Amino acid sequence: MADGNHPQEWTDLLPKEAARWVREGLISEEQRGRIVGLYPAQPGASRDRTVLILSILGSVLVGAGVILFFASNWQRIGVGIKVASIIVAIVGTYATGYHLQFRRGDFPRLGQALILLGGLSYGAGIWLISLIYHMDGHFPTAFFLWGAGLIPAAWATSSYLMLYLATILMGVWTIAEEAAFSTYNYFFPVVLLMGVLPLARRLRSALAEAGILAGLSIWFGVNFAQFAMDGFSRGAQPLGVARVMLLFGAAVFALGLARLGDFRAYLGIGAVLVLGGLYAFTFHYSGPWTLGHETTAVVPGIFVVPGFFGSAIVLFLIVTALGAWRYWREGGAERPLLLAGLLAVVVSPFIVGALPEVPRMIAFNIVLFGGTLGLVVLGIHRRSELLVNLGLVIFVVHMLTRYVDLFFKAMDRSLFFILGGILLLGGGWLLERNRRRWLRDAGGDVK
Repeated sequence: MADGNHPQEWTDLLPKEAARWVREGLISEEQRGRIVGLYPAQPGASRDRTVLILSILGSVLVGAGVILFFASNWQRIGVGIKVASIIVAIVGTYATGYHLQFRRGDFPRLGQALILLGGLSYGAGIWLISLIYHMDGHFPTAFFLWGAGLIPAAWATSSYLMLYLATILMGVWTIAEEAAFSTYNYFFPVVLLMGVLPLARRLRSALAEAGILAGLSIWFGVNFAQFAMDGFSRGAQPLGVARVMLLFGAAVFALGLARLGDFRAYLGIGAVLVLGGLYAFTFHYSGPWTLGHETTAVVPGIFVVPGFFGSAIVLFLIVTALGAWRYWREGGAERPLLLAGLLAVVVSPFIVGALPEVPRMIAFNIVLFGGTLGLVVLGIHRRSELLVNLGLVIFVVHMLTRYVDLFFKAMDRSLFFILGGILLLGGGWLLERNRRRWLRDAGGDVK
């Protein structure tokens, strides 16, 4: 039997993956049983989650109480006592959590929560030190220092909680930079790809990888939107951003197909970006689709627009091609059809986009419907409840949008809402029934 240091996510995923390996002829049924037996389900997993949640809530409350204490007695506490208290709180909570989780080992959940409290204390200390010494600096830097300081602690303790918190803080950092100062925070993807992503791979955390991919997509989308506001005509701005996000999503999706990362995270985020980009093309946009005259604007730093974005787009295309090539080499009857569909989705905004408005909207609605259907079929084939659910959700959003477009102005308001509610209830019942049957027939878990 393997040691008990494997993640619970791995314990839950392994039986499904092993069954797929048997069906594909990679291993025998006997080997499947022996492999799954090495990683038995942890009997106290549900209880441990409850303990962890209670411990986390307790840690957050303790941290909030300490901050409120300092706030109410701020003027009466000396500078030396303030600084010493901050250092003692950070070091003490880290040391106690590490001792309980790794030295004694009999209170691992409480130890994890205290390590998280140490991370929260470290963040609070950054803000308190800036108040003590009246540092009026660039406030997004505080979020960067907080998140960057948690990454080594997350590596040292293999803490999912610290990993998630660091990922969130890095996202807050770049959002603050973009929103408050309109800067191209090109250091953000470097930190995520070199500091956070390797840890997510090490811990086999699909949620963390999904968060990293979502952060990268938001960063690139916001940056390109800033450029589009200056360099594109008004009618082309949302469509230009949609094109770029579609290409980024295709690259992520291809990496998922090639299993170069956690396929659930890459296929899920990639599908949302690709189908979301297609969804944007189904609307009416006023104004020409031409570029303006500001496309040579210089970005602060080392990048020049549109060279940086052009290079990134080329990189997306290369990654998509490499991922598709690796996936093709694996063989399988469904691969040519799937890759042809992915290619059609990627090139459609550049080919179909040249059509007049009404044919263009009709064509993109058809392409979006085909992409959604393809995602559901892929989910059934891979026995992935995630992909099936994503496809069904996007399908419902698409149909609801078209219902509002077609009937909101042409129908009495009360009848519009009543009929819409009936359609949603009936459609939800029909989709749920078929979803369960599809997953049951494919051998997946029904939840």
